[in-house]
Amino acid sequence: MRFPSHLFQMSTIRSEPLMAAMAVIAIGMFIGAWVIGPALTHDTEEPPQAIQQRTSLEAMMARPDPSPYRSPTPQFDMAGAPQYGAAAKAKALAELGGEISDDEAAMPEQPRARHGWSSRYYPRYDRHKVY
Repeated sequence: MRFPSHLFQMSTIRSEPLMAAMAVIAIGMFIGAWVIGPALTHDTEEPPQAIQQRTSLEAMMARPDPSPYRSPTPQFDMAGAPQYGAAAKAKALAELGGEISDDEAAMPEQPRARHGWSSRYYPRYDRHKVY
């Protein structure tokens, strides 16, 4: 395969300035990442080897917990826990004007006039009706 020497001619670089700029940036990134970067960050000193000893379970339990786990779990007062069901029932009864009598509960539901296509596919949800 022949080497594409026409890419290095000045006429090609002048006709394709964007491609030339991208090539220069790519070459600079390659040199920076694979040549200059390792040369600057290479550490020639060997770190001292720490002597590792196995820690016993008792020694681990004697140590304090790490930072995010140091605070104890707070104790919440559960004596006055809210009764969400009773509150919802009371709110529904208040909206209806009090308690429902047996006569009203035995009455059939009134047919509603339906308008448009959405009511056919998406019937209205009655939150007071027992499904």
